[in-house]
Amino acid sequence: MIHRASNFHISQNPADRIVHVLFYGVVGLAERLEAAAKLVAKFGHRAPLRVLVDLRFSRSDLPPAEQREFGRFLAEHPILGRARLAVLHSFNNCASPIVISEARALGHDLRPFFIEAEAKAWLKG
Repeated sequence: MIHRASNFHISQNPADRIVHVLFYGVVGLAERLEAAAKLVAKFGHRAPLRVLVDLRFSRSDLPPAEQREFGRFLAEHPILGRARLAVLHSFNNCASPIVISEARALGHDLRPFFIEAEAKAWLKG
């Protein structure tokens, strides 16, 4: 099943049960919160919830304060805070370093990756 919005789509591969969130274009806080809400509504019942967030085709429009806010949101969310999140970046651009460091500082199991196969292997592990 695919859910579409203006700059992201969410799908799940039934074989590995990893939920994929693909962002493209300019992505700000509103788009990330919208994607998170749709993800939780459709897949929040999964345990464990394993999510591959692909930012390789997007450009982040998050100032540092909003990156910290979103990192806290992820870590403190009752469902997403327990999820395993692999964030896939392009080699030349880590789109949200403060989001990652903020969430990890609060104990979230979120990791950045540059290689999709490595991200999937970590999610399955």
